[in-house]
This record gives sequence, structure tokens and C-alpha cells, in this order.
Amino acid sequence: MKKSAEKKSFEDALKELEEIAYRLENGDLGLDESITEFEKGIKLTRFCHDKLEEAERKIEILQKGSDGEVKAKKVAVKDSTGEIEDNNDLQGSLL
Repeated sequence: MKKSAEKKSFEDALKELEEIAYRLENGDLGLDESITEFEKGIKLTRFCHDKLEEAERKIEILQKGSDGEVKAKKVAVKDSTGEIEDNNDLQGSLL
């Protein structure tokens, strides 16, 4: 039984999207199957995009100062992993 879009996590959707991409790149699917997989991939891409936008909005809310302004700060990120390079760039702790 598959999870509904509302209950699917970003990580699950991303994993499923990677699997679809692999199947499409492999070239073993027929035209109809490829189109079906492509459609699923588009839906998952939109879902992931929406989840990332939602997370960005939550982060902006958490970063608002007492004056209500969001203080944007450039953060250096490792290209290979997406991790923040300098822990001093973190804007707070979740613990």
C-alpha cells in the first residue's frame, strides 16, 4: 500500500523519484510504461518542490528578528554534500 501524497515524507518521495529516474535511464521500459513513470516523476518533483518551499517559509519565520525583518545571510555550502561548511554559520540550535 502506497502512502498518500499528504503522508509521504520528502525523503520517501526523493527516493522514489531516484528509482523512477533509474528505470527511465535504464531504457528497458516500453513507451507507455515510460510515460507513466515520467508522469509519476513529475508529480513527485512537484511534491518535493512544495515541501522545500514549505521548509524555506518555516525557516524564514524562525529567522525573523524582533523588527519582523528576515536577516538574510549567505552561507557557504559544500558542493559535494550540501552541508554547511562553517558551523558558525548556523543560526541557532534545534536542541
